[in-house]
Amino acid sequence: MPKGKEMGKSGRWLLVDTETTGLTQPIHAVEVAAQIMDGWKPVGEPFRQLINVNAEIPSEVSRVHGYTKEILERDGLPPTVVYEQLYEYADGAAVCSYNLKFYYDDVLLREWRRLGVEEILPPGFCLLRLTQRLIDPIASGNHKLQTLRQFYRLPERGAHTALGDVQTVIDLLTTVLRPIAAELGMHSVEQL
Repeated sequence: MPKGKEMGKSGRWLLVDTETTGLTQPIHAVEVAAQIMDGWKPVGEPFRQLINVNAEIPSEVSRVHGYTKEILERDGLPPTVVYEQLYEYADGAAVCSYNLKFYYDDVLLREWRRLGVEEILPPGFCLLRLTQRLIDPIASGNHKLQTLRQFYRLPERGAHTALGDVQTVIDLLTTVLRPIAAELGMHSVEQL
């Protein structure tokens, strides 16, 4: 887990989720959502934008998140505009995600490189790995975000939308993970 400067100002970090054109390369983000976090708590309003990647979205992927090429052409912004807005919103905070390898390495980094954009935000920690460290999967069956949402009876937040998944991770953090971490004597994100 990053410390000090890498965590952002005063321990702040950026919780990020995307919806994409699929799971095989080339993968393009079609929606990005984020929430500035200070320790365990969200700060301010979340960030969300649709991205017009000018690419076909396979019908099986569109059925999952609901976005089509036509919707993105109508409502999405150019990728470089969205990533500039995300950069400004993050204010130097590290990107953390529920499956950081996929969202950061496989989606964001590759998109930034394809667009000729520098690595605009540093990587942080993986919330899936944190969950795997704190929760035994036997009770719920696995560590999938929506499985845990249902098992712990967290609010429905729009599964398979980037903003809905960001909000579900926040619910998981505050309702489930933080109390477990506190029982283990870990009271701050840095201690984890």
